[in-house]
Amino acid sequence: MWTVQKRDSQGQEIIAYPAQLLYRTANAVLLRAIWDRPPMETAFGRLETGDLWLETFYTDRWYNVFEIRAPDGQLKGRYCNITRPARITPGTISADDLALDLWVDPDGRATVLDEEEFDRLPLTPEERTAARRALEGLLEAPLACWEDPLPEEVVGHFLRERRLALAVAESCTGGLLSHRITNVPGSSDYYRGSVTAYANEVKERVLGVPPAVLAAHGAVSPETARAMAQGVRRLLGADLALAITGIAGPGGGTPQKPVGLTIIALAAPDGEWVEAYRWSGDRLTNKATSASAALALLRWYLVR
Repeated sequence: MWTVQKRDSQGQEIIAYPAQLLYRTANAVLLRAIWDRPPMETAFGRLETGDLWLETFYTDRWYNVFEIRAPDGQLKGRYCNITRPARITPGTISADDLALDLWVDPDGRATVLDEEEFDRLPLTPEERTAARRALEGLLEAPLACWEDPLPEEVVGHFLRERRLALAVAESCTGGLLSHRITNVPGSSDYYRGSVTAYANEVKERVLGVPPAVLAAHGAVSPETARAMAQGVRRLLGADLALAITGIAGPGGGTPQKPVGLTIIALAAPDGEWVEAYRWSGDRLTNKATSASAALALLRWYLVR
């Protein structure tokens, strides 16, 4: 078990808590921590006892980031602390919080927090410039920093370690999720394969999605995503299965199901989980973000 120490700009400890090391690269560590304190209201929402944090610290960046999920796996959002680069020693991680923060809601919308507090800190001009540049980079791609370490590498590590097999069913992403999974060397150890079920006929005939489900709920629905995940898991004999269906755009949306709406499902031996998002990017961005969200859901399942 590691200890995380968060300090203020003057090096005084603000909070310390235990965390489990999950994955490490040359310049980053990914940790798992549980909020074990009483519920707390924050500027971005409410922290509940039992919330799971997947937190990443970097030795070469002026921020650290963490994904927050409820105990049932529901994504609450992602939070970024602008900090001095982290100091990592065996068993301990410490970072100096510079007050400036970024909150990213589950759909990718970003909100900057505590700018006035940041402006009052006694920082050097160089530190202030580095912090601002870090924030500007995050705002250009609010979800990008949660892609390092790459989630496909993290899930591959745990799938191999636990000898679990994965299968994928894709619609709107057109194979992009499978592409990312198979970019990892050695992914054949745990990856069974995929079905790109773009047409409803393929969803029905290959994945076994009941026609009544498609007729009642449509191709882009929690019911269809769940049936796709169940179908590909059964078809390919996998332990776990992910499914994605959505409206990537620019056309095809309706008032009830707008462009950007994406449904992701995970089927496992001990349960099923479904998430809905509404992305606001162009077609390629929406596809890429959907694949990332599916990998994030699987990562949570494997480390919860």
